Amino acid sequence: MDVKKIYYIIEEKLLEIKTLIIGIGMLFIFLSSIDKFIDQFINFQIKSIIYLLLFFLWIIYWFFKKFHLPRNKRTKVGIVIAIFSENNEERQRLKADFILKLQDNFRQENMLNFSEIIFLKNHFSKQIMESNNPRNKLKKINKKIKAHFYVWGDIKKRKDGNEGEKYFLHFHGHAFHKPISKSLSQNISKDFSKVLPNNVNFLENISFKGFEASAEIVHLAARYIIGLVALISFNPRLALLFHKGLKEQFNIFKPLPPNIKEIKNRISRLMSDELLWIARWHFKNNRYNETKTNIENSLSENYNNYGTWLFRAIIYFLIDGNIDEAFKSIGKAEKFSKKTFEWRYSKAFLYFWKNDYQKALKLCRKIKKQNFNSEKNTLKEVREFNLNVLKENKTKVQLYFWIGYLSYFKQNNLVEALQDFENFEKLADESMNILKQKSSAYLQQIKKEMGIKD
Repeated sequence: MDVKKIYYIIEEKLLEIKTLIIGIGMLFIFLSSIDKFIDQFINFQIKSIIYLLLFFLWIIYWFFKKFHLPRNKRTKVGIVIAIFSENNEERQRLKADFILKLQDNFRQENMLNFSEIIFLKNHFSKQIMESNNPRNKLKKINKKIKAHFYVWGDIKKRKDGNEGEKYFLHFHGHAFHKPISKSLSQNISKDFSKVLPNNVNFLENISFKGFEASAEIVHLAARYIIGLVALISFNPRLALLFHKGLKEQFNIFKPLPPNIKEIKNRISRLMSDELLWIARWHFKNNRYNETKTNIENSLSENYNNYGTWLFRAIIYFLIDGNIDEAFKSIGKAEKFSKKTFEWRYSKAFLYFWKNDYQKALKLCRKIKKQNFNSEKNTLKEVREFNLNVLKENKTKVQLYFWIGYLSYFKQNNLVEALQDFENFEKLADESMNILKQKSSAYLQQIKKEMGIKD
């Protein structure tokens, strides 16, 4: 008998109920045939225990092979392939040409250092395919496997008219990630459908190339989706590892389908955001050269990255003390801002810093009227930033006016506004009279609202 056939029987047919029963029957026949011979050496009681132990071990072995699921290593990204095949031939081609190619792609990119490809046994793949709710079935399975990315489906070999025998592969994808908003989860599902085709078919006489091409598609889909999930799970370094070089690899599609073109174009924007996050991490750890390098790399991937230009302005101000370059960066951020206005906070701060109070107050009036989704977080960050600057540079007392204005008009925090304006008036000099006139009026209003008498 062919070795591959034996292996297939051990791996797949062994797990059927009838195999369990046949095994018990064969063990019974075998033990019956040697029973008289064994009687010469051991007594009935010991013999019975040995027989029972053998039956028990066979049943335990069968149950282990039937229900045991592999477990992904905690330190690795688990990629599970669960494709059901109808017969031995399809199973072997899937392993030899599809799985090995997939592993080889990840190995060449050194990604097997931090990821693991798991090929599920056929009966588990069948359970997923036949489930009324495959995604719920995946959730149950994944409680044991602890993987991150699943490709599931089936493979069939059928005649296709006059074209002859063909292999038909059906793919579905699912990613496990930290809890996210429903809309974001739906966007990931849409990306899955764009990057991972539902149906792939090819002639049997080119099956090797067909399986390799299918493996390449799954490989690219895995890299894109896993990188995306890593990014929304606040792991930009891992996201960058999966996305780096991916844009060029999508060129295997010739011509490039519109849906794949859309995904390909998005990779640069994702990598730009990943590099921005990494730049921020370096900045928090006082690694300023690495901060600047990652900022420039972020802009080379996506010159229109609003967040990177804003952060670049902060770096020019804090690290280089270059106000002119900081203004230029904010100008770029303003250009790419769309419907968000964080840039106004940065620009107003720089005007206050340069003692250009007329322009600063003009922006303050615009900030007073504006509103955008993440503005509450922005206000917290602005206050913290300004207070840190004041610790280092106590001469820039106009910043007390700036944060007092925000506390009063944007946050309605009368206690902080009172404290900030009083600090400003106590420390302000004559050059700040234009601000002092306004702060005096604001203080009167605040004290009136708080019921404080002068």
